[in-house]
Amino acid sequence: MTKRFQKSGLLGTVAVTALAAGASAALAGGFAIREQSAESQGASFAGNAASTSLGAMYWNPAAAANKSGPGINTESNYSFIVPKSFLTVDEISGPATLSPQVRGSFAAAPSASDIGKPAIVPASYASYQLTNKLFLGLSLNSGFGLKTEPREGQYDGAVLGRTSSLFTTGASPTFAYVIAPGITIGAGAQINYAKGVFKFATGLPQQPTTSYAGEDFGFGATAGILLQPAEGTRIGLGWRSAVDYQLEGKFNQPTTAVTGPGRFYTGRVDLKLPDIATLSLNQAITKDVRLLGTFEWTNWSRFQELRVRARDGGIADVVIPANWQDGYFFSVGTEYDYSKSLTWRAGFAYEISPIGSARDRLTAVPDADRYWLSGGLTYKLTQATTIDVGYSHVFIDDSRFLRDNSTGTLTLGGSVQSSSDIFTFGMKSKF
Repeated sequence: MTKRFQKSGLLGTVAVTALAAGASAALAGGFAIREQSAESQGASFAGNAASTSLGAMYWNPAAAANKSGPGINTESNYSFIVPKSFLTVDEISGPATLSPQVRGSFAAAPSASDIGKPAIVPASYASYQLTNKLFLGLSLNSGFGLKTEPREGQYDGAVLGRTSSLFTTGASPTFAYVIAPGITIGAGAQINYAKGVFKFATGLPQQPTTSYAGEDFGFGATAGILLQPAEGTRIGLGWRSAVDYQLEGKFNQPTTAVTGPGRFYTGRVDLKLPDIATLSLNQAITKDVRLLGTFEWTNWSRFQELRVRARDGGIADVVIPANWQDGYFFSVGTEYDYSKSLTWRAGFAYEISPIGSARDRLTAVPDADRYWLSGGLTYKLTQATTIDVGYSHVFIDDSRFLRDNSTGTLTLGGSVQSSSDIFTFGMKSKF
């Protein structure tokens, strides 16, 4: 195996997995994080961009005007995500004759593992009314990420990934302006940080770990409008721009009997994250009952490839096709004011995954079409404090993957069975 072939294979695997990594079975399509509001969680995010809470600011910055009057309004949300994602390798192919070492290594390793990792996702918001028409807002969110890690670190799929994570965090300063009764506009900036980490077995399931880590800052925008054409009707339309990252990082390949002497490289991986557009309705049916709905489009089709630009040895860019499609999310829900202090809500959602084939499905991102069932409540403790509680169970279609190893000498195929439970808690306060 030549040095050039070793290095190209290593960079190629990182391109495919390290930067799109981290999405286990829990979140939204691709590797987006939908859990940004405990109130909206309880209705499967139906009506999220037209909600009366500050949590709607993530999808629609015009929601910074949702709370009026003197003082500062705040909202904090915490989502505890418990994913299950079982990967089973049931086919291994390669050259016409695999060496006894390769055959024996895979035969001795477990063929399946649960790669889901529990996670806590926070989201916080604040707003302040500057004038009778102008509102300032700030939101702190993690819009993409999570983590996958097999319980059996030496299972067959370890050559495709042992640990995959993408951590993002960002601040969005926004403003909202009431341009006329029933019409509020909003806009803001996205100031984000991303770090990707990926580890995989070097050559064979029992071999030491090759690792990569890279990080970067990215910037974008957000805009939206909130319409109230009649009493009891709220229509929200929001947009979050695409954000691009150039994750500067380091590769560390250990010495093994399969790949030879260890090596250390530097490089950069280009990662393009999608635009998100959200349209929501919050419609009063009676004095105590509201109908909620949301349609969301995520521009995952801009995620056509992952590109690694090596900085050492004059190696050309490594480009791995992704071929993802746009993602779509549809949800309906309802709210019922049981009393002045207690509101119940429930919702159902269907989400179309951007991944259309086994070749496009990364073992670090075993995404497929999914269904959401959710319930929740809001309870007003005092005039200044309200709590929100939500729960969702996410059913994810069974799917398959078909991926090459780091050097392109082996192709592993298998099945994925996933689901997720999500528990959320939020608190709204006024100071």
